[in-house]
Amino acid sequence: MLRRTNYGEVTGFKASRTILGRPIYFTHFFFLNGLLIDTGPHCSSKEVITALKKLPVEKVVITHQHEDHTGNCSLISEELGVPIYAHPATIRVMADPPDNIEIYRKVMWGMAPRAGANPVSRIVTAGCYSLEVIHTGGHSIDHVCYFEPHNRWLFCGDIYLGENLTGFMVGENIAEHLTGLQRLIALEPKILFCGLKGRLTNGTKKLISKYNYWWDICFRVKKLFEAGKSRREIITAVFGSEMFFYYFSQSSWGRRYLIDSIIENLDYFETGQKKIPQETQFS
Repeated sequence: MLRRTNYGEVTGFKASRTILGRPIYFTHFFFLNGLLIDTGPHCSSKEVITALKKLPVEKVVITHQHEDHTGNCSLISEELGVPIYAHPATIRVMADPPDNIEIYRKVMWGMAPRAGANPVSRIVTAGCYSLEVIHTGGHSIDHVCYFEPHNRWLFCGDIYLGENLTGFMVGENIAEHLTGLQRLIALEPKILFCGLKGRLTNGTKKLISKYNYWWDICFRVKKLFEAGKSRREIITAVFGSEMFFYYFSQSSWGRRYLIDSIIENLDYFETGQKKIPQETQFS
């Protein structure tokens, strides 16, 4: 399924596979003045390409390599003939996408067909708009966001997802997450265009809340680990139990990977920026 919503100059798309008529997971991608930001999952390819043929798409930029964001790059390139731009690490994955992804990813989004792309520059234009390309890492090593400074719009891919997340995919890095969030908070975004949540207001406040929530978890984990607690004991003390999605995802997404990343980055918490006051005043 595919739903379209107009937010003034920005058009939002909300895609999902359905089972028995019910959507199982929404992925959002966006269009601004000729520029498509991400492409949605391949499971919605027919609806996506039909919708995009009605728009003056001139080029595509990608936030990161995961198949719910790159799933229609190949089809868009073939059908619309427009160039695609991405981080170099994203380009490598798009050129040779993994065929051994977990079953839940295949069910929820489908495989991303092989596709080509060009390196994204530091500034991306969309008609009269200029978007700054901000590399954050964290969610994936290649993750980037696109910031339009005049309206303070932040197309943030999967760096936000929600303020109280307690699970990581295998390979996510908490130090990169926190450093990336600091970088984004400094931009003072007003509106977030999120890959999971869609359009969100009070962007800076939401990013600060997420940063501080994770910072608190990190220091709880740090103290417990330094007190000699095992990873299992830490999960119980901090969260109560492992998340159900850990089992559904074939052990590839869970609280233990957040714990692991915190423990692997203990040095960061000696030097990293501390919590950010919620009442911080921005210009």
